[in-house]
Amino acid sequence: MVSSQAKSAYQQTAMQTNYHPVELIHMLYERVLVHLELAEVAIQKNEPIARAEHMNKAIAIVTELYVSVKSDDDSEASQFLLGLYEAILAELPKVGASKDVEILRHSHRYLKRLKEVWEDTAMREHGFTPHERENSAPCVVVVSSEETELAPVRDGGAYSPSPQDASPGHVSFSV
Repeated sequence: MVSSQAKSAYQQTAMQTNYHPVELIHMLYERVLVHLELAEVAIQKNEPIARAEHMNKAIAIVTELYVSVKSDDDSEASQFLLGLYEAILAELPKVGASKDVEILRHSHRYLKRLKEVWEDTAMREHGFTPHERENSAPCVVVVSSEETELAPVRDGGAYSPSPQDASPGHVSFSV
């Protein structure tokens, strides 16, 4: 379902940052929840451009979560995660046409619970507490056909793409 390019992008991001992969996954959970909430607000305010923007970001993040599951892990937990992410990825695109906020809320509930479980297990096992890096600089993930990187947010909190980020084949999303 997900390309090897996306999986490679996730792996490169984990290697290029000073964030532990456990922290990266936590950041993804936090941001996907924000984008689902903002998509719901956009639906309620009848703002189709904002709805599409936040839905696209949420779908991109769930895709990243999907490819973060080790492909050689046949455990019940991994299979459950893969199935859940696939179900969410199948449902979220329907919101564009239907504007069904229940799909968003349902996905939000599942992802919020996964985030809580992640905090209680993986983060604690690796010595991290949620929001431990609260004072660190915010960043965005820049995905291109060649590489993926975490780029610092510039100009006091607004992401300003560099000329390279704006070139064809580059996609950016906030985390």
